[in-house]
Amino acid sequence: MSDEVTPGEPTRRRRFVARRAWFGGLIVVVLAVAVLCFKHWVSQPPVDRWDEIDFVNRFGGGSLVIAGGGHLPPEIRRRFLALAGGLDRTILVIVPAFVADAGQIESLCEPWRELGLKRVQVLQAGSRDEANLATFGQSLDEATGVWLSGGQQERLSALYAGTLVEAKLQSLLERGGVVGGTSAGAAAMTKVMIEQGTDEASEGRGFDLLRDAIVDQHFLRRSRLNRMIGLLDAHPDRVAFGIDESTALVVQVQKGRLGVIGSSYVMACVPKTEAGTRRFEIMKPGDHIDIAGLIDGRTKVSSPADLDSLLSDE
Repeated sequence: MSDEVTPGEPTRRRRFVARRAWFGGLIVVVLAVAVLCFKHWVSQPPVDRWDEIDFVNRFGGGSLVIAGGGHLPPEIRRRFLALAGGLDRTILVIVPAFVADAGQIESLCEPWRELGLKRVQVLQAGSRDEANLATFGQSLDEATGVWLSGGQQERLSALYAGTLVEAKLQSLLERGGVVGGTSAGAAAMTKVMIEQGTDEASEGRGFDLLRDAIVDQHFLRRSRLNRMIGLLDAHPDRVAFGIDESTALVVQVQKGRLGVIGSSYVMACVPKTEAGTRRFEIMKPGDHIDIAGLIDGRTKVSSPADLDSLLSDE
């Protein structure tokens, strides 16, 4: 038997060894990535599905998620989507409170898409006449959730308050959907709206989604108690909610249920009694109360000491 080497055989062996080493290295890399992904998955806190189910049962069926601006914790967006039907069923329409160009439209959609939402679009009118066109608001007829962005609440008022868009938001709540908003979008939730002002509020006309109420945002962060009280003096029959940044007031509209999610506080200013006194209540994350009980005094969630402490810290 001959020991002669076939021409080209060393080259083929080298290629074979090289390919085997390359595939071996690839397998090592894939396994390493898999291990890292598994460790990351294991390290994540478990999702409390029962807590989410309880939240939807408590606040679902026509609700508002009113955020005070600033950085929004992921919890607020996730709870909003849960009320809107979950990732698979939510059809989200975003209404900007500013003139949004193509890049800004993408920025408005991105945080929701990062959570896994597939169906999201932006709706913005150029005039009140356009907002009153039935064809303009068709996407609102299919939406399960609408989000009002930050920006200028007077723009939301000028374009949409009292138009067919507002009527469609009311219809969305009536059929069990959710309307949310942050900063300017929060201020525009109520018919009596704080348009602007530092110590004294100028009044505008917002959406009549949370009846007999007034909403202020960035509340503790920007020390807005005085301007809210000033507007209440002109509307003594209304309850006011001052919502701090990174926090949201959740309202089940039909049943009048209130809750707080996020990382700070909501201050409720209850109308004056016959004795002429005004009562303040502080609501913290996790609180669930009844708005009727809040107003008539059956439900108390804070003490005056709590109020003094919060205001002195700002």
